[in-house]
Amino acid sequence: MTKSPKKEPLELVQPEQDVQADQVAARENTLIDECIKRTYVVEAAMVEREHAEFHNCYSIKSVTNDLKFLHHVYGDDLDIYPDDVTPEFVESLKHLGKDIYFFIQGLGIENTPQTYIKRKDEFIESAIPRGNPHLFYLAWNGLLNNDSFMRVMRQKFNLSHFADMLCARDIPAIGSNRTRYRTKLVLADDMANTKDNGRRTEGRLLNDGSGLILKEGIVWLPNGKAMPLFPQAYVPLNQTQLLLIRHGRSVHESGGDNPEFVGSGSRDYWKNNRRISGSVGNHLHDDGIDTARELGKDFRVAVDTLEQAGYPLWSWSKDTPIWVYGSESENTEQTARYFLTEAGYTNLAFKAIYGLNSQKYGALTHRSKNDVFAEVVRIYGSSWSGSEKDHKARAKAMFKNRFYHFPDGETLLESDWRIAHNFVKVLQQNLGRRVVLCDHSGAIRVFEAIMKTLDFADYSTRKENQDSILAICYQPGRNPRYDYLQHKEYLLRKR
Repeated sequence: MTKSPKKEPLELVQPEQDVQADQVAARENTLIDECIKRTYVVEAAMVEREHAEFHNCYSIKSVTNDLKFLHHVYGDDLDIYPDDVTPEFVESLKHLGKDIYFFIQGLGIENTPQTYIKRKDEFIESAIPRGNPHLFYLAWNGLLNNDSFMRVMRQKFNLSHFADMLCARDIPAIGSNRTRYRTKLVLADDMANTKDNGRRTEGRLLNDGSGLILKEGIVWLPNGKAMPLFPQAYVPLNQTQLLLIRHGRSVHESGGDNPEFVGSGSRDYWKNNRRISGSVGNHLHDDGIDTARELGKDFRVAVDTLEQAGYPLWSWSKDTPIWVYGSESENTEQTARYFLTEAGYTNLAFKAIYGLNSQKYGALTHRSKNDVFAEVVRIYGSSWSGSEKDHKARAKAMFKNRFYHFPDGETLLESDWRIAHNFVKVLQQNLGRRVVLCDHSGAIRVFEAIMKTLDFADYSTRKENQDSILAICYQPGRNPRYDYLQHKEYLLRKR
């Protein structure tokens, strides 16, 4: 059998166009590799920049100054010293600052003051070496130079969340079956007057939430205010009607040259000779008692007028006291009792709520503001430009910063958020009731911020008068409405 001749292997020769295609593909692969490398470089730079954002918050000088201030506050009780501030110490603060940032960022929408306080304490115990609150103070306040931190704080502690919970709405459209004043306890002139400018004495037919249709009566008060009410002190089951007052002057007043101030006064007016306020532990001064009694006498005019018209605010019964809410500071309960007693009501149940306390200033509570400001200027002034007056203004601004965390205390942002949460809770848990709330000026401005959807710049400087009585009406699914039952421009009686 004849063997087939051995075949030489074929030599594969690529066409010229294929060679060019491979060269193009090779160049493309090279470009892709370069892009990948550049991407890694960019990502690394971004990570480095992110770290730099935390690193730039701390320096040996700034941390040393913060420690000197803490030594002024705590004295020998502080176990960290300015000599301890080394590059390694500052580096550790950078990592703690980043941990605090991500702790705040990780807070969910279900977060409440109770859960937040617990989680914050747990974070300090677990994430801060030895659970040291002074390290937490240094790490937190270094982040005041971090825009991302302040942005996430605004997101997590924004009051607009509570405005959304109260379901703010626009004015009803023409032809709507609901009216503007349906959830209003005090009527404006355009709502209470007839078309010929007469005074209405009858209101609307309203569903009280249980299917019962009720007929309102409108009662006019001596100061020109009108109130739509139901007979026998009835409050619709789908409404919370709230009367809001502010406490009067306290023993440890927040103004003047009182050397013993420990009270819970206004936190936004940092004038000379004032001491830093505390959340609790302040009784009414004799002048504050007089103010509360005079306000009660004003209120008695409204009470008597309404009762004579057959629309009492509360029906007397020893088994059904008037529910009164306020902070844990004694002056709020005292104000409410003097106020209601002068108006003819002695049967009340007062509930003190921690969440309605004013801002917690921690270790600075009771200290003279002037002394604190002078010490801040002495410690930090060498790093500041400007005159001595500029330095003092900057020292005051340091404590007024709503992100500043007081040693062993809290920030103003956290405080306002806590107060807002508990205010909404009072409204939601008292449907079918007419209640009284007595609190501090700082808390009252938070209430107003929620109901009017104000931002911090709009509400931070507001201050309620001590002779005002506000009437608030809340109904789920509708915009809460409020107006003044008494104001300095329309008093219920002549004094």
